[in-house]
Amino acid sequence: MAFNFSDYLSIIAIIVAIASAYYAKRQSDLSRIALRNDYRAHLSDKHEKYRAALKQVNDKHKKEISHLSEEAGNTLTLIVDTFDQYDIGEHELRYLRHLVHECSEMVYYAFKGQLGWQSGLNMSHRFFQIAQVENRLEPKSNYFNQEESFRSAFKSRYLNDPNAYQEMDLLSDPYFCKLVDQIKTRVDSARRGELLLEVHKIFEPFNTLFNDLKPRINESANDLEVMLEESDLEHFKLHESPQLLERLRYKQATLETLSHLWIHEIKREDADRYSNYVSWCISTCAMLHAIQGFHSWGWKN
Repeated sequence: MAFNFSDYLSIIAIIVAIASAYYAKRQSDLSRIALRNDYRAHLSDKHEKYRAALKQVNDKHKKEISHLSEEAGNTLTLIVDTFDQYDIGEHELRYLRHLVHECSEMVYYAFKGQLGWQSGLNMSHRFFQIAQVENRLEPKSNYFNQEESFRSAFKSRYLNDPNAYQEMDLLSDPYFCKLVDQIKTRVDSARRGELLLEVHKIFEPFNTLFNDLKPRINESANDLEVMLEESDLEHFKLHESPQLLERLRYKQATLETLSHLWIHEIKREDADRYSNYVSWCISTCAMLHAIQGFHSWGWKN
């Protein structure tokens, strides 16, 4: 089949049309990319004050919170080691200090996920409730898979249901109940007042440091909360910078929670009257675990 001149012109016209369409699409794509980049640049400029505020808060508290976390770890070690001095158990496989450390760490991990976003008053109240735990134990069913650590169990359960109060499940877990029972059995109850006062004495210097820091932390948490509220009135919402928004919310929540944590103090004249002396010590140690691990609060996929 022979091609005449008009056929060649038609082919050329088709090629030109295709090239023109491609060029037009390319220009449209470039224009859309440029527009999006301009918008992102403008958005970044509008949100710069939030990044600056976050950096300012981080820089302001970095050293003092790191120091607080370190002191929490040191205080925790001193407290759990003290338990061996009150151990009346003989020929036991595990030191009493190991039982106290594990038991209180389990409580901390029960809270760990929600420490990254839950309100400070909520978390403080729930930590306080642990101080009554030894009189509420009802071992029923295994909470943990025997093939996984309690740390992994708490994480997987949190990711499955972030709103669950996992510390309540500890009250019916046979392993946790056994730990609490062993601690209570092995501590000389006749010396419980002495134990509480000794733990309180060890805890007191840390508590003084902590209470001195709380107002400054709370002030920063409040400043971030106000900033987050005001951001809803902006034309360029913070939701359009999701990573920045997440970091701001996390910082505000963790600082607010840290500023609300507290330990019920023991009065010398009442020390012998505390029937929940083991729970009080577990709650205190759990909170020290939490403050020591402040920078790792929350669970992520």
